[in-house]
Amino acid sequence: MADLVTDPRPVLGDVADAFRTALRRLYRTRSIILHRGATQGVALEASLRTAAPLVGAGSDRIAHAAHAEDLDPLDLSARAQVALQLVNGETWLSVVDRLKPA
Repeated sequence: MADLVTDPRPVLGDVADAFRTALRRLYRTRSIILHRGATQGVALEASLRTAAPLVGAGSDRIAHAAHAEDLDPLDLSARAQVALQLVNGETWLSVVDRLKPA
């Protein structure tokens, strides 16, 4: 957390990479189950343990943005991408400022 506050850009990049990796792993596991019928794979439990909370939190954020801000999921995604790029940039926004809706 100290690194996040001190220099958030690389830490948030690492978090985004970990998120992307977890969802790719979940998708690959899903493909193995659907196409091969293999439900006893060694990656299944780890994939679900890692990705399920992320998918749940993301779904909650999408639903909240739709209800509270009338914001479409793609617009929310675009706003998040821009926010990641602007942290500690020329706008002087801190990582805490990114938690607030636009």
